[in-house]
Amino acid sequence: MKIGNKEFWEIDNVIDVQDGIKHATDFELFMFEKAKERYAGFGEIKTIKIFGCGTGREVEAIARTFNPDSIVASDIAENMIVKCNENLKIWNIDHITETLVIDAKEYNKAANTFDLVTILNSMLTYVVEKTDRISIFKNAYQIAKPNGVLIGTVHNQEGTFLKTNYFRLRNLLSFYYKDKVGCRTTGYNGYKVPGYYYKKSDLYNDIQSVGFTKIEIYSLDEYYQLRGITYNRKTGYNNLIFIAQK
Repeated sequence: MKIGNKEFWEIDNVIDVQDGIKHATDFELFMFEKAKERYAGFGEIKTIKIFGCGTGREVEAIARTFNPDSIVASDIAENMIVKCNENLKIWNIDHITETLVIDAKEYNKAANTFDLVTILNSMLTYVVEKTDRISIFKNAYQIAKPNGVLIGTVHNQEGTFLKTNYFRLRNLLSFYYKDKVGCRTTGYNGYKVPGYYYKKSDLYNDIQSVGFTKIEIYSLDEYYQLRGITYNRKTGYNNLIFIAQK
């Protein structure tokens, strides 16, 4: 069944899948530590904005890692926020966390507010239009404090044999597809959702275009190589993870 982004994330069994994952991944913890290192010369990370929080899976780990004074977590789906609020109470971090139902490209009121901005859960995969992805990066830059850190994950065009070759063919035809080269249907539980998969160089350019500097991007394959671990691209997503600074 073909379905839109917001509608997809409002579905109960989609929420159940997301809520079944309660802990941050090792590569997310790696990004958290990188963020602490980046910001150490300017103070501690105490104010945090989370885009695409879903059921709140990473919020608990973020609170434990940074011991922040305040977190603002937002998601496009109201039902995701309902479940997130339930989890925040269980984790006893609801008193430091404000939750909002809002499209990330519309969160542009604050300025120079947050030490850390996160775009995890491959949220940008579900933002198909390039102008919308750029708007979200612009918002992230605007709301970050000077020297604030941005971290996030996106789906990668390089991965399994079929996925890699699908996108290599589309890149050969980029004169036709233009900024739609990375488009591919995604989703699960029988739902098909429009998605966008990044090429590493394009992700770098998009982040840089809004003003961020000191940009680091790793595929999961590259990240696990740094740790001396073999990553199986035949079964893994091989997502791209990124760290940048204002």
